[in-house]
Amino acid sequence: MAEPSGAVERTAVIPQVPTSITAAQVIALILALAACRYARGVLAPLLIAVLIAMALAPLVKALSRAIPRWIASALVVVAIFSAFGITAWILSDEVAAFSRRLPSIVREVRAAIQSASPRQSLIPQLQQAVTELEKSTSAKPPDATPVTIVETVDVQRQVMNYARSGFGYFSQGILLLFLVYFLLASGDMFKQKFVKLSGDRLSQRKVTLQMIDEMIDQIGRFVFYQFWSGLLVGLLTWAVFAWLGVRYAGLWGVAAGVLNCIPYFGPTIIMAASAVAAAMQFKSIEMVGLVALASLAITSLEGFLLAPIALGKAARVNAVAVFVAVMFWGWMWGSIGLILAVPLLMIVKTIADHVESLSSVSELLGER
Repeated sequence: MAEPSGAVERTAVIPQVPTSITAAQVIALILALAACRYARGVLAPLLIAVLIAMALAPLVKALSRAIPRWIASALVVVAIFSAFGITAWILSDEVAAFSRRLPSIVREVRAAIQSASPRQSLIPQLQQAVTELEKSTSAKPPDATPVTIVETVDVQRQVMNYARSGFGYFSQGILLLFLVYFLLASGDMFKQKFVKLSGDRLSQRKVTLQMIDEMIDQIGRFVFYQFWSGLLVGLLTWAVFAWLGVRYAGLWGVAAGVLNCIPYFGPTIIMAASAVAAAMQFKSIEMVGLVALASLAITSLEGFLLAPIALGKAARVNAVAVFVAVMFWGWMWGSIGLILAVPLLMIVKTIADHVESLSSVSELLGER
């Protein structure tokens, strides 16, 4: 009878420890995700600044061999700010023209959707029935004069709201540039601090240093490639759409370059939106197919040819994990989360590769 009692003790005692540990980990994870969602206004710009600093660190390091590091960092940050300013100035005319035509574009899209609807004959019938019902139930004198109520639009308030939003984005951009500058000027200071805080044993510090170096190399290479690939996709889209005669080709190029950072969703949105724009402008099936095919060819050239050559094994995560990460961080942080999803996933994968307790997470996210 001793053997059955021992078996009972094993089944009663051993499962309790992992259950309590798992419950604590789940609670901690839920609290951490809630904190990330609540503090997205601070964490998202901070992560963007860290990723930009990782991508620009090799350039600053190369320049710092000839000039002081703080001057090299300032030159790089000023160059980035100037590039964005020049791009905005070049596209200012197209932005103004597009903003003036935006109400008419919305009306054209709405009319096109209604005319293409298979129930287009049912909608006018329902509208006519509702109108006749209102006429029959309303008791108006025969000499009553219909009155049309026109809602006034406070133009001054709208202008002030737009100016306030623009000033908010501009101030956030300035703060982001300053943060990038301070991160670049600090050099390896924070890496040394993390290594020092990792533990007193040499083995712990060695693993931490290896993990940080691998993370900086992979994330920096990925962000650097995303910048140049987005620039390439934007310029090609701009040139091809201008050659095809698509209106606002410059804006399409900027949108294609920015959305190229979002896996799967970004190129699909550009292809579908450009096809709709071509249908509204040219009213031709051939031009719709040509514009959509051009957008698909540009993004496919970047995704299937250039990315594997430039990145190599920098992004060692499977496609399902990338898709789920994009969906999750898009829900957490909106449009910024869609851009940060892949770099955050790569950070988690790198940490899981070097932490033994997270080996299951590394196996789940891996390519094989």
